[in-house]
Amino acid sequence: MAETVTREAGQRRRLRLRHDWARRLAIELGTLFVVLLALAVIGLLVLDTAPGHRFIVDRLAQIETASGLRFRIGRIEGSIFGETRLKNVAVLDQRGVFLTSPEIDVDWTPGAWLRNKLDIERVEADRLILLRLPKLRKTGRKGPILPKFDIHIRDLKINRLELAPAVTGVARTGALQGTADVRAGRAVVGLRLSMDQGGDRLALALDAEPDGDKFDLEVRSHSPANGVVPALLGWNRSVDFVVTGDGT
Repeated sequence: MAETVTREAGQRRRLRLRHDWARRLAIELGTLFVVLLALAVIGLLVLDTAPGHRFIVDRLAQIETASGLRFRIGRIEGSIFGETRLKNVAVLDQRGVFLTSPEIDVDWTPGAWLRNKLDIERVEADRLILLRLPKLRKTGRKGPILPKFDIHIRDLKINRLELAPAVTGVARTGALQGTADVRAGRAVVGLRLSMDQGGDRLALALDAEPDGDKFDLEVRSHSPANGVVPALLGWNRSVDFVVTGDGT
């Protein structure tokens, strides 16, 4: 009888030890998860400080796209998780800088990346200078025309667009506004360009779904003989055209 009681007590102790081990493991795993989550939050907070901004700027300067584009930012002001101001922005190709802006304001939602989406409420530049047309490297890649992630830009605005003489022969200024919504293989884009002093007027509306064999386009353009479009085409006469309709 005594041996039976002792044996049962030993079994209860073993069961209790096993139960305690599982409970302690669950607690420790939970503690580890909380610690890792806290470290991730701290890391994100550190990124939104002056040293964190400098880290982002330095890493961005080391990136080069397949077509040879590189990007430089002097510094980041504001918050990288909402309203951000990018100072002294430059875009480069293999020959150097071809596009610059002293300041670009961006209001975006970085959390949308979790849903595979680039969500920009507003991107605005008071001044943007196109020094010349870029020379892109041929990649030889074949694949979908549109990106695999969604892009939503509610308000694109360039208050003063400056075209250097290397672009169209003489210096020109104007303004550009636009919107873009790219999702599920479909692109809906709207652009309006107006150049100063009786220059070009261009309005574009595009609704295209390449994989769905859909291509709806409406373009209305007026360019004087010394305008941007004739200069890009190598002509010396005015150009007026309207393109509208549905196609494939």
